Amino acid sequence: MLKKVIFITSIFWFSSVFSQNKNSFEIGLVLDNDSFTSTINDKYYTNGMEVFCRFLSKKSTEDVKKIISFKVGQYIYNPKWVKSDFIEDQNRPYAGYLFAEVGSNRFYKNGNVWITNFQLGVLGPLSQAQDFQKIMHATFEFGKIYGWQYQIGNALGLQYNKVFSKKIFPKCTTDKIDFHFQSKLDLGTISSGITVGSLVRIGLGKSLIIIQNSNFYAATLQKGNGNHKELYLFLLPKINCQVYDATIQGSLFENNSPLVFNIRPLRFKAEVGVKFRCNNWNASYSFLYTTNEIKNSATTGFYYGSIATSYVF
Repeated sequence: MLKKVIFITSIFWFSSVFSQNKNSFEIGLVLDNDSFTSTINDKYYTNGMEVFCRFLSKKSTEDVKKIISFKVGQYIYNPKWVKSDFIEDQNRPYAGYLFAEVGSNRFYKNGNVWITNFQLGVLGPLSQAQDFQKIMHATFEFGKIYGWQYQIGNALGLQYNKVFSKKIFPKCTTDKIDFHFQSKLDLGTISSGITVGSLVRIGLGKSLIIIQNSNFYAATLQKGNGNHKELYLFLLPKINCQVYDATIQGSLFENNSPLVFNIRPLRFKAEVGVKFRCNNWNASYSFLYTTNEIKNSATTGFYYGSIATSYVF
């Protein structure tokens, strides 16, 4: 109870401090779940939750806008079959990851974007993923889950990731469509890999806001009032080269997991969705697909939905 009081008090303190400057503080929530796309699809990356806050740095200038972010989150992974206590029926390890993150987003006048994040977290039973999922399934009457005793063992999460985005195809760009190259580097004890892709934004009835003020990369915080309305469809196909994934392979430093698998290093990922902003509110829905991540004939690609909302003070 005390922790909840401290958390809520901190949120109100942040909002009161930063709301003195309009459009300088944002708080929001992201929910990922496979049930957001299908009532029968329940496997692999099955649930995620993030709570975040962001504020506009005083070091922002006309040429470079800087936004600082803080985030806490939990990710949960399941095999395809969650009704068996036998290890041979598990085609992916159960796993949970709980983390805190601090990040810096830089938006340049030429449309370039640099995002840097650092994470500290725990993988395994310490993440409390098993308890959380049991509570959720009991609450919504999804039925009992079996097999968590084979989950990935405890491991410390130290993560660094870097995202770079750049405008491309200027001759094809209009006020209703634009294109961006995107790359991401992940390094750490939980996940390491490189991902590259291309982003397409298509305005739905409204002209697109430039990427350095758009909500796609969480750039809605800005000095002054600005344009506070946007609605667009986006498509983001990506190629991922994965070097390591602790939620599948277990800890880098300790063989403490009863069930692990080898990964497929090359994956195709795709994300399509709609993002919306009206005055102080941001909202989005995304459909995400990933091809098979595991060298196991019993596994397949998977998909899930992501819903996000935030409020700008």
